[in-house]
Amino acid sequence: MASETVLITGATGFVGVELTSKLKSVGYDVITAARDDSNAGHGPEIARLPSPDEPDAAFEAILAGVDHVVHLAAIAHANLENATEVYNSVNFVLPVKLARAADKTIRGKFVFMSSIRAQCASIHQGVALETDEPKPTDDYGRAKLKAEIGIAEVMPRRNYTILRPVLVYGAGVKGNMAALMKLAALPIPLPFRSLVGKRSLVDRSSLCNAVIHCLNQPKTNGGTFIVADTSPVTVPQIVGAMRRAKKRRSLLFACPVWVMDALASITGQRGRWDTLSGNLVASSKLLQSTGWQAVENTPAEIEKLVG
Repeated sequence: MASETVLITGATGFVGVELTSKLKSVGYDVITAARDDSNAGHGPEIARLPSPDEPDAAFEAILAGVDHVVHLAAIAHANLENATEVYNSVNFVLPVKLARAADKTIRGKFVFMSSIRAQCASIHQGVALETDEPKPTDDYGRAKLKAEIGIAEVMPRRNYTILRPVLVYGAGVKGNMAALMKLAALPIPLPFRSLVGKRSLVDRSSLCNAVIHCLNQPKTNGGTFIVADTSPVTVPQIVGAMRRAKKRRSLLFACPVWVMDALASITGQRGRWDTLSGNLVASSKLLQSTGWQAVENTPAEIEKLVG
């Protein structure tokens, strides 16, 4: 493959670090772009990503000599009084300006990392599909959906792909998966056996492969795709896999769900608990139909991760 240049925003993040490495390994040149260029160091070149209020010309300038763009940068947690404004600025205005510039300057693809939260809430009944009407329930999801719509409007050549990943797991993961790892590492029984809620996850390496697939596959042009492993898992399956990786028994027992709900409320962990115990099953069959391969056995991948 002739060397092509990919500009990645958010290259220092959880997904960005691995994606940068994978792109280089298959022959791409990589430029990283960050709003604070002193914190970006995972590419041979560093570009300053313009702020959302800068003119279109500033965005066009950083794309000189670039063939493809992968936009990962976003704010997921804005604990501020003006959180709605921050989400709108960084997660909507900025990616649309970058996409408009890409439409004018690049010959390749623009891949936008959206989120399943642009599709639905963090708890969802039934199987989430791209063909469903999007119904985000928070400022983060609404901003992501607005960005998806804006990107489609400013890129009439349809040389873009929008990805909606579910919860991503991999080495160094934070948040709920990290919390489960800590609990699973404790040499005590855990009251999770009665938790039957199923959730779709996606392996970080598999998500990075999806990005590279979209850069090269015309079938993904102008498309929006959910990215998820094939089979959803429950909390007992996740914890069981983590403990098997350490050659330990699962040691899970049943506890009335209402008791767990009450404990979560008392300890201020209700939001996290609802996310872990509720359903969010999403199908990635549409992306698979274009040739991308999803992880089949999520518990096995979690075992590898923890082991």
